[in-house]
Amino acid sequence: MADDLKRRLFVSTVECVLLYGSETWTLTVQDERALDGMYTRMLRRALNVSWEDRVRNIALYGNLPRLSDKIRQRRMQLAGHYVRHPELVASELILWEPVQGKRKPGRQRTTLIDTLKRDSGLDRLSSTAELRSLMKDREEWRRRVQHASHVGI
Repeated sequence: MADDLKRRLFVSTVECVLLYGSETWTLTVQDERALDGMYTRMLRRALNVSWEDRVRNIALYGNLPRLSDKIRQRRMQLAGHYVRHPELVASELILWEPVQGKRKPGRQRTTLIDTLKRDSGLDRLSSTAELRSLMKDREEWRRRVQHASHVGI
């Protein structure tokens, strides 16, 4: 029971500060792994569990989802909200793609659109119009958000 109370206190104090503004982060898979590892270390410190105690992460987390799943869910919820409300300024900016210019050679930076496509399960080759129409359908988008937060695409 004491561990459950510590987890709840950890979530209400540390996690809310850590996740501030996370809805706008464009994370690579490597970034997500680093954040999940940092979160696990912080949770171990809060619960006073050393790595030498050989406590598995499943037992450590209890019913808490991974941090990357929480970020993914928050990002998808905010993006869907903005796309469905055209009166908001960010409605057109959330899925904006430049029409002029060339991209620099080499590996491209991860954009918010690329991240949202990965989060929703669309492949990188699908168009932004497909993503927008999927976000406009509130029920289907909610199903995608729930699937992404529980499974972790």
